[in-house]
Amino acid sequence: MHSSLSEKQQAGFFAAVRDFVVIIIVAAPLFAVTDYVDSCLAVAWRRWLTQHMIRCYFAHHSYYALKLDPQALDNPDQRICEDVRNYVNASVMLTVSVMRKLLNCLAFTGVLWSLAPGLAVFLVFYAVGGTWITAAGFGRRLMRLTYSVLQREADLRFALVRVRENAESIAFFSGDLRESQMAGARLARTIATIFGKVRWEAYLSLWQNTYAYATILLPSLLLCRRYFAGEIRYGDISQAAFAFHTIEGALSYIVTHLSDISQLAAQTDRLEALLAALVHHAEGLPGGVHRKPSTDGGIALQDLTLTTPRGEQTVCRGLTLALAPGQSLLIVGPSGVGKTSLMRAMAGLWSSGSGTIAAPADMFFLPQRPYMPLGSLREQLTFPDSPPLDAELRDLLTTVCLPNLLSRVGGLDAEADWAHMLSLGEQQRVSFARLLHHKPEVAFLDEATSALDTTTERALYKHLQRHCRCYISIAHRKQLATFHTHVLEAAGDGTWVVHEAAAYLRGLGSGE
Repeated sequence: MHSSLSEKQQAGFFAAVRDFVVIIIVAAPLFAVTDYVDSCLAVAWRRWLTQHMIRCYFAHHSYYALKLDPQALDNPDQRICEDVRNYVNASVMLTVSVMRKLLNCLAFTGVLWSLAPGLAVFLVFYAVGGTWITAAGFGRRLMRLTYSVLQREADLRFALVRVRENAESIAFFSGDLRESQMAGARLARTIATIFGKVRWEAYLSLWQNTYAYATILLPSLLLCRRYFAGEIRYGDISQAAFAFHTIEGALSYIVTHLSDISQLAAQTDRLEALLAALVHHAEGLPGGVHRKPSTDGGIALQDLTLTTPRGEQTVCRGLTLALAPGQSLLIVGPSGVGKTSLMRAMAGLWSSGSGTIAAPADMFFLPQRPYMPLGSLREQLTFPDSPPLDAELRDLLTTVCLPNLLSRVGGLDAEADWAHMLSLGEQQRVSFARLLHHKPEVAFLDEATSALDTTTERALYKHLQRHCRCYISIAHRKQLATFHTHVLEAAGDGTWVVHEAAAYLRGLGSGE
């Protein structure tokens, strides 16, 4: 087209215009379809990768193991949600861009080689040298800064989420100023890290501009003598310049997109570290406690020695006991002695130590502060299973001394932030309703009635005796031994003593 204009060839010019219009008609929908396919690929990949991460996160209680390990990775939720999204989008974008650049190289290499082979050779060496300087001078530093920015932003968000979750406690303590200062300090660290990244991106931009502008006139300077000598036409110079800069853009992709590549590298590193940690916990941490299924539906501990996961404290030494169906156990002792730790071992959450635990698969646990999932009241009562008939749920609420809850909240299908709407005592009674609904072979109650009055507590334990064949309670109220057949009492230094409940109560009565 440029040659036709310079030589005033009208027919050739309009022929080139027609060809250009045809190319637009074909290329416009083709590019639109390509963008649509790219977006669909990113969505499909994100769905698969996020599902894979979630499966690994919830497999074998890995989420719990990450929380226990003080050296564990920070903010796994942010990695699964935001890092996966950004990683997928950046990966698709960079992959598609690289493929297009390769196609450009293939399309224009022949043109450039036919017009100026020396220019093609120079371009290869120029791009290789520029890429090496960019990667060596900026790559590692930008990746580290990008990783730090992601971590700082996630820490700031986590701190604000904790404030929302503990808003009432902070308000009671008038901790507004301290929490505001803490959030401000995290924000300051985040901004300082971002400024560090911005500074290095400015250095990179200076280098990229120098690299790009240095070759703008190069094709014209190398071909001008042949043009003035009449060996080539003006259009040939335009074609050579266009081919040169197209190939240069393709070969210099790392130079011009280092910030995006550094972002992708940081996200890849964070996701790879999370996956490695999840796989590590899924394979099982080293621990000598052996678990096996119970033969009679009860609980049996044989020569159990249990330590905390990192070995800081010995919970018990050589503990042996057996609870058959129809029997129950109350675990008592001062705070911090390891009562809840024993329950964690029976549940299979802790395994550091030695000995054997025999337990059935059908077990149910009630913690002191129940977990209230997102959803309706129906789902609170039946978590984690599907709901039964409404009549059964209404009867359960009456059984756990919550007969007016339905009318107060608007029915079984009402949804609310139950952890804040219900008092701790109400939450404990809802949790007790879950237990009565599931009717497990063995139930564990860790201070599960600590927020209830004595009358309500006694009523719930009477229902528990009728509906659960075997259960283990942790409590500071020793009078709860009335509702158990045995008592396990901490004697100190990792030793425990098993009593018959009747004899233990007689000892309490006599002041022993």
